[in-house]
Amino acid sequence: MKYHFTTKDLVTIALLSALGGVLSTYVGYLGNMVNHIVGVPFGAGQFLSGLHVIWIMLAIALTRKKGAGTVTGLVKGIIELFMGSTHGIVIVVVCLMQGIIPDMVMFKDSTKSDRNIFAYTFAGGLSAATNVVVFQIFFFAGIPIILIAMLCMLAYASGMIFGGWLVLQMLDTLETSGIVRGRKPIIVDSPEFDEKAYLEQKGKKKKAIAAMSVVVAFLAVFAIGGVYYYMFVFVLPGSDTIEITGDVQNPYDFRYSDFGNQEVTINAELIGSVTHVAPKNYTGVPINIIIEESSPGDDASDVVVWGSDGYTVVFSFVSVMSDDNLILAAEDDIYTLVAAEYEGAYWVEDVVKIEVR
Repeated sequence: MKYHFTTKDLVTIALLSALGGVLSTYVGYLGNMVNHIVGVPFGAGQFLSGLHVIWIMLAIALTRKKGAGTVTGLVKGIIELFMGSTHGIVIVVVCLMQGIIPDMVMFKDSTKSDRNIFAYTFAGGLSAATNVVVFQIFFFAGIPIILIAMLCMLAYASGMIFGGWLVLQMLDTLETSGIVRGRKPIIVDSPEFDEKAYLEQKGKKKKAIAAMSVVVAFLAVFAIGGVYYYMFVFVLPGSDTIEITGDVQNPYDFRYSDFGNQEVTINAELIGSVTHVAPKNYTGVPINIIIEESSPGDDASDVVVWGSDGYTVVFSFVSVMSDDNLILAAEDDIYTLVAAEYEGAYWVEDVVKIEVR
């Protein structure tokens, strides 16, 4: 019996799905860094959204089988879900759609094997932009349609670069290095030797070597950053304590049970770029009480709140100490920063550290 996917195809899909799922949190962290550099609370990180679809596009390019993108996206989404994605089951839908789209665009096997750069960049762009649309469907945030269009365009450009052009360069690099089998080689001593084809292949090989240096440099930086992130930034979700540190005289580990008699209940509405939660009551401990317990220094100017995935938000120290509606709510040992007076980008899920600067 002949199966649609060979054992090699399934191993390739499993490996790429695992890489994509595990590194998704790191890519989100990089997106947050871009937002901070640009100086906006959200959106700019969409320029890196193409990094999420590299693995899907590589699976399509390497297997050249119908449905490879869909299967890779589904498995990748499930892995992201179990890695503690803050989007819950919706992340599986997002990744699945990111796999279905390029499968549809490059439905013909010849389109995959010909490696047409226009087809790959178009498919990669649409795949990356899918996340904006799907998140708006599930978490309608009421943001202007023009902003949604801009985010889609930014994600599309990222998908063209990372999911299209870079994937083709990575494929050439893998073939040139011999890691994967390339196209049929030209044998010079063969009676069917075609000098024109031989020279053309030599020229392509030189270009591939030049592109390989770019790809290798990118992968090296990406890998080093990933190692640093998972060693020094990422914290497994679910810790029952929060580190209170920085410019304070008495740093300590916050435990919610120690502040149970100082709980307050507020009504807040979360309005974010992809998420909207209707007004409801939240019960928690005000951040200013938590910080006051640590005896902050006289020169403190900022308060930085860290999530387990490396996501950070910065508040003015003076504003925090006078804001009783900025609270830390707890549910099943997961601490959430509820910022009633701020937009959704300032709400932090799974808080692990509060730093006074």
